[in-house]
Amino acid sequence: MPKTATATPTFASLAQRHGRHLAYIARQDSNPTVPAGPTGIDATTLIELVNDAASFLDRARHDQDAETLESAARLLTEAHHANDVDQPALLRRAARHLRDSYDMACELADELGDDHDF
Repeated sequence: MPKTATATPTFASLAQRHGRHLAYIARQDSNPTVPAGPTGIDATTLIELVNDAASFLDRARHDQDAETLESAARLLTEAHHANDVDQPALLRRAARHLRDSYDMACELADELGDDHDF
């Protein structure tokens, strides 16, 4: 069976794919740093957004999801400071941690009785 080629994630592609979900989670914390357009944010802002979402989930007792996002934030930080050789691997690892951001946001919306459309 042939392998399918997948593009290495970038900070921009991760923000585009997960930004709205992370912003929804972080917004529950009355955090004013949530960007208006999370799909166009830079690396530093994405890292802050992931950390903000993790902090809220931690306080909301969603321990496993909080830990997952904390790991993603650490990997994104490492990737931001990494050389061009190491950065793609770190971004792929971060992407694996962020893959459930949609489910995390939907679960939170259900708990809050929010009819949010992702």
